[in-house]
Amino acid sequence: MSAHVDFPVCLRLNGKRVLLVGAGNIADERSQQLVDAGAVLRVVAPNVSPAIRRLAEAGRLELAERPYAAGDVRGHHVVFVATDDRRVSEAVADEARALGIWVNAADIPELCDFTLPSVGRRGPIVVAVSTSGQSPALARRLRKQFVEQVAPGHVQLARLTGWLRKKLPAGAERMRLLKQLVEGEAGELLTRGERKAAWVRVRAALETFGEKQ
Repeated sequence: MSAHVDFPVCLRLNGKRVLLVGAGNIADERSQQLVDAGAVLRVVAPNVSPAIRRLAEAGRLELAERPYAAGDVRGHHVVFVATDDRRVSEAVADEARALGIWVNAADIPELCDFTLPSVGRRGPIVVAVSTSGQSPALARRLRKQFVEQVAPGHVQLARLTGWLRKKLPAGAERMRLLKQLVEGEAGELLTRGERKAAWVRVRAALETFGEKQ
């Protein structure tokens, strides 16, 4: 039987209620990622790190300093478990699945409804590498290599095209223009850091776009 293949997605958790059970280094990383994504985060753990406590004191998450209890999962859209106690992980996963809530249990692939890629960010650009839960260390190594290839010009190009998507009317002509900017000379110049020359090409492309409307 061939190994399963994960289906990659990017979740928009802004305003969504998310539960994180557990503490430690993994929980520290998860909690920061989740609040940065705008999740309404609740952390349940008998002992928490200074990092999680600071987030709680800043009002960025809700903290319940106690062991996990049945019923904690209710009312959440997604659940994360980051504890060394497998019994706790299994109890959380069982409750979540019974309620139809997706769960991720750190380092226990068989308890996961989804796995987490190794993620790196440069502005709006997100680089995510997954090994379908088989080798997180390799995913981290590859992610670092890929992120190093994202230049400031790539970030500027992403923000420029995002701005243009909001300003220009939708349609085939807009798609053509954005593709031209990304794949053409303007994109290459921005990537190399030649902003003035790039903007000359961008303005010329916008003028041509206006003439075709």
